[in-house]
Amino acid sequence: MKIDITSETIRFNKYLNLEGNNQMIFSGIFGIGKTYFLKDFFENNSDKYELFLLSPVNYSISNNDDIIDYIKYDIAFELLGKNIDYEKTDFSKLLTAQFYLKDNFLDTITLLAKNGGQIGKTFSSISENLKKLANNIKKHNSDSQIDEKKELIDFLKEITIKNHSIFEENRITELISGLIQKVKENDKETILIIDDLDRLEPEHIFRILNVFACHFDFDNFSENKFGIQKVIIVCDIENIRNLFHFKYGSNIDFSGYIDKFYSREVFYFNNKEIVSSSVNQIISSIKIQGAYDHIIDLKNNNRISTIYFKEVLEDLVNNDLLNLRTLLKLYNKEYELKFFDFKINENRGYSSSWHFQNILIFDFLISFYGSISSVNTALKKLNIRQSNKLVGQRELRKYGNLIALVDYKNHQTKEGEYEYKNQQLDIIIKYTLQHYGNYRDQITAIINEVEYLTKIGNKRIDFPSAPLLEIAFNEYIKLEKLKN
Repeated sequence: MKIDITSETIRFNKYLNLEGNNQMIFSGIFGIGKTYFLKDFFENNSDKYELFLLSPVNYSISNNDDIIDYIKYDIAFELLGKNIDYEKTDFSKLLTAQFYLKDNFLDTITLLAKNGGQIGKTFSSISENLKKLANNIKKHNSDSQIDEKKELIDFLKEITIKNHSIFEENRITELISGLIQKVKENDKETILIIDDLDRLEPEHIFRILNVFACHFDFDNFSENKFGIQKVIIVCDIENIRNLFHFKYGSNIDFSGYIDKFYSREVFYFNNKEIVSSSVNQIISSIKIQGAYDHIIDLKNNNRISTIYFKEVLEDLVNNDLLNLRTLLKLYNKEYELKFFDFKINENRGYSSSWHFQNILIFDFLISFYGSISSVNTALKKLNIRQSNKLVGQRELRKYGNLIALVDYKNHQTKEGEYEYKNQQLDIIIKYTLQHYGNYRDQITAIINEVEYLTKIGNKRIDFPSAPLLEIAFNEYIKLEKLKN
C-alpha cells in the first residue's frame, strides 16, 4: 500500500535545507514509519542526494574497537552499488621491477650474491657488511637532520595508521573518502542515515552514539571522517532522554549531551495526519470471510459501524497508541469474524456476539495488538489522554452500538426506552434500543439525550467516548469468558 506522505515531505525538505543544518536528529515513536518515510523521500530525490543508510543493530554485539570497521564495511558495501568510475591502473612488470629494486636494492644484491656462481663467496661475505654500512650511513644522515615539523607529522602519521585509533586514516578509509568525493562531484549531496537506534538494547545506545561522536566529529562538523556532508540520526528522542536519565541519573543534563548531535533543531516526525487519512483506505481493503460476512461491511463508508471503527483507529493513532507498522497489518488481509454465544440471564436465554457491532471491532483490535491485555492497556491510556469529545446531536448516533454493549444487562436485547447511568462519569444517556438488519437480528441504541447525573436536566455536549470504550471492552472480556 502506498501511503501519501506529501504533507511531511514538504516540511522535511525545508528542514533538510536549512543553512548549516549538517547534522540532524529525526525523531518519532517506534514503528511510526520513520524509515519508510526517509527511504521514500530520498528515493524520490535521488537526483539531488546520494544516500548511505546504516543500521547499527548488529554493532551492539561488537567491541567498540570493531564498530568503526563495521561502519566502513557498510559504507563500502553501499559504495559498490553506486554509479562510480573506479580507478584501475596496470603497471608493466619492468616498471614494477624498477620500483622494487629502488626500495630493496641491498636485499636484492645480497640475494644475487648468495646464488650467483660468478660472483661467488667473495661478494657474499662482504654483502652483510655492505648492508650494515649503508644502514649506518642512512641512520647517521637521518639523526643529523633537525626538522621539528617533520617530527610532529611523523607522530601524527603513526597514530593515523594505527588500527582502531579514533584518528585512524588507513588506506581503506582514504579509499572510501576518495570514492565519496567522486559521488559529490556528480553535484549530489551525500547523506548518511544512522537508523534503527530504537531497536538497540538501552545499554548499547549510548556506547554506539559515543563511537559515532568520536569518528564523525559532531562537536565541529566542518568535515567528518569520510567527507559525508549531512548525517541524520533516526530515533525516538523522548525514549533516548528517558534512557539517559535512567542510566546516568535524573540530575545529569541530557541537553548538554544530545545537543552535539544536531546543528539546528530536532525534527519531530509527525505522520498522524498521514496515517489517519489512510485508515479509511486500509479498513476498506479488508476482506471479510465467513457465514456472517454481511454483518459488517467495512467497504461501506456511510455505515455507522464503519464510521465508528475508523474513529477508534484514528483516536489510537492520534494518541500514539497505534503506529503505521501495526495498522498496515490489516491492509488487504482476509479476516474471518469470530462469534460466540453468551447467556444474558436465566430467563432470556442466550444471545450472540454478532448482535453487537462493537464486539467485532474488539476482535479486530485484538488481532493486530496481539492480546487482550495489550488492547486493554491501549484503551486505558486513551482514556487518560483523550477522555471526552465535544459532539453534536447528530454525531451521537455513531456511539449507538457502544451504548448497546455497555448497557446490555439493562436492556437485555429487548427493544424499548432505556437510561444508562454512570456516577463516576457523571452521566445519564437516554436511548431507544432497536433491532435492525435484514433479519432484525442486530442491536443498536438511538441516543436521544445526554445529561449530567448530578445536574438533572442539564445537557452535556462533552461525550466520554474513551471511558465508555474501555467499559465496553471490559464487558466484552466478561462475555467472552461466559461464552457457551
